[in-house]
Amino acid sequence: MCIRSGRAMPRHLLSRAVQAATLATSLLAGSAATAATPVMTVTQLNVYRDGTSADWLLGNSRWLADGFDNGNALVGPAYTGTTTAALYQLRGTDAGIDPATLAWEADSALHLDATHAALSTNALGQQGRSVRLVLGTSNAEWQQGFVQSRSFAASIRLSLDSLPGVGQSFGLRFTDGFSNNNDYAELSVFRDGQGTWLQLRKQDFALGSITPIATVALAPVANAAQLVLSLAHGTPGGSLISGSYNFADASGALLSPSFTGLGSVLAFNGENATRLELRATAPVPEPASALLLAGGGLLLAARRALRQRRMA
Repeated sequence: MCIRSGRAMPRHLLSRAVQAATLATSLLAGSAATAATPVMTVTQLNVYRDGTSADWLLGNSRWLADGFDNGNALVGPAYTGTTTAALYQLRGTDAGIDPATLAWEADSALHLDATHAALSTNALGQQGRSVRLVLGTSNAEWQQGFVQSRSFAASIRLSLDSLPGVGQSFGLRFTDGFSNNNDYAELSVFRDGQGTWLQLRKQDFALGSITPIATVALAPVANAAQLVLSLAHGTPGGSLISGSYNFADASGALLSPSFTGLGSVLAFNGENATRLELRATAPVPEPASALLLAGGGLLLAARRALRQRRMA
């Protein structure tokens, strides 16, 4: 029997308690069910080496074209003119988590899901979850690819049907995490409480700073199905990596003859090479499961008390 102030709870109050607990549990369960977290969906990665932005727009000097259609997120097609397959390394895995739930290929696209990735800390010491797919797995490959003495660029196409949720970001970056951690040139699309944005920024883990270079509202043009993000080191021997974006239709055709520039990040601070990462992030989730358990416990207790009251 449920006791309230030393007396049995009246039946009408017990019924209301059951109704309230049922409603609370339903709302919590509904919220958990409908708040499906978007997954970063990359339909194409193009990597260019040597040449200029004009060459790259024409598809010339393309070193790697990965359509993510072989079913293996860690192995890409061969580099242009070689029989050497591009290899990726997955970062952000955590103990007990199947790596295949963080990165996989399906429907001719790469999918990155950071919701179950390991916790990581940004240059400001803030924690979140981050999953990264790194192109190249040895210093030799980095030296052959993205060196300061050569021009290079990388672009990814993101499906506009899977934009980030609040607190998430999807994008690409060039990093020197293998050396002094000074230069992380990052271009991403992210969402906060005010909208969805494109941002070029620099993270400097050595100085503990994050410097936004440009932040603009995401405004897809007519017939856009894909967002194209590009980072480029256009001047051999230079120290800048520039960010820009464009849109493409469902067939993959660019909807503008030129990319919209967002500025440049100073890189190559003490090293002569960088590496490419595709990256998705997610915030640390609220303890919704605890709320569901509490709601379920309240419902169970109320129903038990009502059943005992009817038996009395």
